[in-house]
Amino acid sequence: MTADARTPARTPGRPDGPHPHRRHRTRGRALVAAAGVAVLALTGCSAEEEPAGAQQAGTPSSAAGAPGGLELGDRPDQVRAEAAAARAATFGFTRQAAAGAEEVEQARQDARSRATDGGRIEVQPAACKAPLAALDFSPILLEQEEVTRVDVGAETFAGTGTVEVAALDGEGRRRVERHVQTVDALLADCGTMEVTSREDGETATYTLRMREADLSEGTPAQSGYVYTRTPQGQDAPASAAQILTAVAGDHVVMVSFTGQPEAAERQFTLMAEEMLAAALKGPAEG
Repeated sequence: MTADARTPARTPGRPDGPHPHRRHRTRGRALVAAAGVAVLALTGCSAEEEPAGAQQAGTPSSAAGAPGGLELGDRPDQVRAEAAAARAATFGFTRQAAAGAEEVEQARQDARSRATDGGRIEVQPAACKAPLAALDFSPILLEQEEVTRVDVGAETFAGTGTVEVAALDGEGRRRVERHVQTVDALLADCGTMEVTSREDGETATYTLRMREADLSEGTPAQSGYVYTRTPQGQDAPASAAQILTAVAGDHVVMVSFTGQPEAAERQFTLMAEEMLAAALKGPAEG
């Protein structure tokens, strides 16, 4: 699907792919939360599986894709998230669902569990293990009441887009700053890693590659990276993700696409930038 007449000249084309977005295929692929991005990298789960801690935001509804269809509320974080979701709908991502309070809390509990269970993975180079573990961050993990997450899916993409918005206090700002520093450190020193995970008696090894997102001139993103994950010696598909982050006033916004390898392409960078831009100016237009 194409965007409306307001789409700038740099708008990407529709993502290609023959995969229909069906309910029985959404677990761990169509509605993977941004909070699960690092989980996908660390657990060894394939894009076809549900990584530990990844939570389904709810049953997507095509009707929710229309601007205003989600009716999230009037808080700034809700307005920003809904603005991003409305922009995503113009790119064909009309299957949309918002996370509830229980899902947000579960994501936080899962993150705390992962933080105390670092022994189940090995990373080469070894110096990359700590920053890779620290990459497990997204806005809904901040201990704030004003947080919103919306997951979006399209008929033509076997994966999901996600926008998360959270209010920031002093500690929240410091966590965002540490996240940006972690991304910079990984991009500088850990472009290619070999990761081995051990869970439930099974071992999986894969190659993880990270690079800077190909951001546009004047991009709203203050941080952006892309990773691809390729299993070694396994009959499992490769996967990819890209994550863009920005701070606007008292809020942090993160937009991501996760799923099939096409998620690493520039067209998804451009869509993520447009969603991010919509979120950053959302309250002013609301």
